[in-house]
Amino acid sequence: MAILETETQGTVLVARFNHPNAHNPMNLELESAIRSVCQEVENASAIRALVLTGGKDRSFCAGGDLKEPAELPAYALAEVTIERLIDLYSAILKVTKPSVAAVSGYAIGTGLGIALSCDWRVGSAGSKLLMRELKYGSACVVGAYMLETFVGRAAMSAIIYGCEAIPLSWALDHRLLHEIVDPYQCEDRAVARAQILSEFPEVSFRRTKETINQDLLAGLQRIARDAKDAYGAALGFTRALNRVPDQSSKLKHSNC
Repeated sequence: MAILETETQGTVLVARFNHPNAHNPMNLELESAIRSVCQEVENASAIRALVLTGGKDRSFCAGGDLKEPAELPAYALAEVTIERLIDLYSAILKVTKPSVAAVSGYAIGTGLGIALSCDWRVGSAGSKLLMRELKYGSACVVGAYMLETFVGRAAMSAIIYGCEAIPLSWALDHRLLHEIVDPYQCEDRAVARAQILSEFPEVSFRRTKETINQDLLAGLQRIARDAKDAYGAALGFTRALNRVPDQSSKLKHSNC
């Protein structure tokens, strides 16, 4: 069973997340598949737009896959995790053709970041958008940056410190979601929107998107070091609280 199922509908490529868990937690295999499909869309002249979806009766993405092994020292794991996250968002942002997210069910943490990396977001009455990392002991530097870029500092603070689902009416007013439809129509509406965007003149759309995404892409690179440091410190503290051995302390001692 493929971790990412693809289907071409006219000139639109639909990529459905297909993690065994119906909430589609993001793991390395799914990340790699998303990056690959982004490059495929960019290179294929017959494809004019991309839709990312969790599939019908499934969540868009409920954050990172907590079952993935975490045997690295805290700061080494932070390096890898943040690099993967920024690379994933950047891969979507660099697609110069229209990208639409069909955001049904949960879009938590990384899931919300993936949706924000798309040009247009279609939600449903059952959508739940959250950025709740701080509540569970994980730093939220990249998520905070993405949200501040979209809705401003005050609203970002309310979201990341509140750790509660964003009201759908507010999400619609502030364009975290552009449309809200019946859950069973979410993917179909996303494809229809992608088709509309794909009919814009190609050069004008591409050059506009490249230009307006420049600052967001540069900002992700700019905060990478601080994000790694914050994530590593938070992870090390959480491991200490839970008395999880962290090999970094042994490495530091052996280097003395």
